[in-house]
Amino acid sequence: MKYALVTGSTRGIGFAIAAGLADAGYFVFTNGRGDMRAKPPGERYRHIKADLSGLEGVNALAETVLRRAPKLDCLVLNAGATCRKPFAETEYADWQAVMDTNVNMPFFLVRRLLTGMADGGSILFVSSAMGLAPHATSVSYGVSKAAVNMLARSLVKEFAPRGIRVNVICPGFIDTEWQREKPVWLREKIEGKVALGRFGSPGEVADMCLALIENSYVNGAVLSVDGGYDME
Repeated sequence: MKYALVTGSTRGIGFAIAAGLADAGYFVFTNGRGDMRAKPPGERYRHIKADLSGLEGVNALAETVLRRAPKLDCLVLNAGATCRKPFAETEYADWQAVMDTNVNMPFFLVRRLLTGMADGGSILFVSSAMGLAPHATSVSYGVSKAAVNMLARSLVKEFAPRGIRVNVICPGFIDTEWQREKPVWLREKIEGKVALGRFGSPGEVADMCLALIENSYVNGAVLSVDGGYDME
């Protein structure tokens, strides 16, 4: 049996990825600060509560996975945070919190799981379209996701001797719970900037993630799944 860990997988994109991996026959370690909102298909999963905004949570998660999985075939780094404060109101603590959750802790989780990764396995970072093009909503979020893209590509060389592939998926506006909280006028404005004229679904992102995980020759890719954002 293959084993996978998906961080930040209690809902939205993370849950869709976890469910897709379970459907594909993986035993999936799910993760979040709280309980699962729903269950992946079948019984091949274990939920691990851990706050990945700091090293304590990272170490606790890694220890549990390393203790229970013979080898980890797939690691999906989806947990993330943002800050919506205007640039002029962003304090050091705000900036640091986003960088810790989105960049620093994923780095140290990968390092902590280094010995537990299976040769020929797959590491996938869930970044964002905001890491590819400037976006005024959250400077810290965009910068952190741009850093994630470079972190992943840098790790390609690190893991090459073991045949472990490292890729990045960059979702655009996806119809998650968080996006559904936006007012109608704002959602319509966003849809008007997407060539396909709509938000994507978590399942559409998860399908591409599964394709990247299973394709044995895709390595170092930074792939957008954004419906053609800013190409209307």
